[in-house]
Amino acid sequence: MSAPPRAAPLEGVHVLDLSWVMVGPASGRYLADMGADVIKVESSKRIDPVRTLGPFKDGKMGPERSISYHNLNAGKRCVAIDIRRPEGREIVLRLTRWADVVLESFTPGVLETLQLGYSDLKRRNDQIIMASTSLLGQTGPYAKGTSGVGTMGAAMSGATYQIGWPDREPTGPFGPWTDAVTPRFIVASILAALHRRSLTGLGSYIDVAQAEAGIQFMMPAYYEYAANATIPERCGVAGSPLQIPQGVYGCSGEDRWIAIDASAPTHWDALRTVIGGELRDAKFDTIIGRLRNRAELDKAIAGWTHEQGVEAIEHRLQAAGVPAHVVSGSGNLVRDVDIIESGYLNKINDPVFGEAEIEGPRFSLDRTSLPATRRGPRIGEHTKEVLATVLGMSETEIAQLDEAGLLA
Repeated sequence: MSAPPRAAPLEGVHVLDLSWVMVGPASGRYLADMGADVIKVESSKRIDPVRTLGPFKDGKMGPERSISYHNLNAGKRCVAIDIRRPEGREIVLRLTRWADVVLESFTPGVLETLQLGYSDLKRRNDQIIMASTSLLGQTGPYAKGTSGVGTMGAAMSGATYQIGWPDREPTGPFGPWTDAVTPRFIVASILAALHRRSLTGLGSYIDVAQAEAGIQFMMPAYYEYAANATIPERCGVAGSPLQIPQGVYGCSGEDRWIAIDASAPTHWDALRTVIGGELRDAKFDTIIGRLRNRAELDKAIAGWTHEQGVEAIEHRLQAAGVPAHVVSGSGNLVRDVDIIESGYLNKINDPVFGEAEIEGPRFSLDRTSLPATRRGPRIGEHTKEVLATVLGMSETEIAQLDEAGLLA
């Protein structure tokens, strides 16, 4: 008989989330998924901007109706505190004594001005692990005062320049790209810091620059210039210049596409067998021949895919052992049988807008259980609960703070 699942891996870990928009909140969401108790600090006087970005359930705008907010902050608690006032900052510092981890994504220098920087927090809790994320990190000639979101991070990392057609302006990756990739680095660093603290008792300060996280994905372009003084230019098509056939090909129907990578010899032989026709020409027998005649080969493949439905092509090529997949749109992902079967999308119920679907945990663990996916918190939903149970404040003390306008 197998042993029953153990508690979630981060059960008992306390996280104070001072971040907003995407990269910091997404990092906190990962920690909540692993069982950490995450308290988000917000204020109705200056709400998290992602509450204004949507998409909004049923198309009705409102700070409590943003599905993006719920997705990034699922499973957290929320306290409303005006941290610009000394009394509000004192509450945050007291929460620091409770916290194991603090997340923040302010423009460098802002928290120090508010006396909530790492040195201030460390005086209250010398074992604290603090993770800061900004576009260029906390140090360096351009870091201080540089603000922005992952769209700027993509440009700074070099990703924006690489994407698009050679005769047009750069288009860049979709959305605030480094906001999406940076949490992977932040969470891994926090887990390492928690492990280190368990061995040494020492806290840590983690400084993650979004641009540097993006550069990790752009190193081939960087080394091309470092090694050969060559700047890779936009080529407008998917795939590597040294691998063929590899790319995206149009199919029948409106805006339907299939991604194919048959660059390996066995995959090429299988694709050639399935398509036949022009692909049997002797000039395509070798990789050199295929590279020299790339445009003609791609045209022949596109001519074959153009006449067929994308799902039928995917099934036929995969059955033959050729790596191929539909280029998915949002509708495809919602209906994807593997995503549905894995439980990746979870339903939440919210008192404001009712039922909606958001992402569940991005991973599963066979020896530990994970907490059920919960909706994101409303602004200040847990303020009194946290002040009473975490800080031990009386009802009278909480009421006085509320009357003074600190808890809004």
